[in-house]
Amino acid sequence: MLFGSARASKSAEVVAGEVYQRMANGLLMETVEVLALYRDSAGIPHVRYLVHHERTGSPDAQRTLALLAFREMFTPRPAS
Repeated sequence: MLFGSARASKSAEVVAGEVYQRMANGLLMETVEVLALYRDSAGIPHVRYLVHHERTGSPDAQRTLALLAFREMFTPRPAS
């Protein structure tokens, strides 16, 4: 399943199974894998994802964000 909207601030669609990343606090790379996309009871789209922090040794954690917030925070990981 994928979600996208012409009103979203970024044009890329978020897709379950894809990997995204962001630099947190300018020091820590967060890499996330999208587990699922769904709408809550009010119809607001959300992204459920697994987050991994590079170089911390902390366990991966599952989190949820509204789709628009996710799009503002994360970008698709470049192909390696």
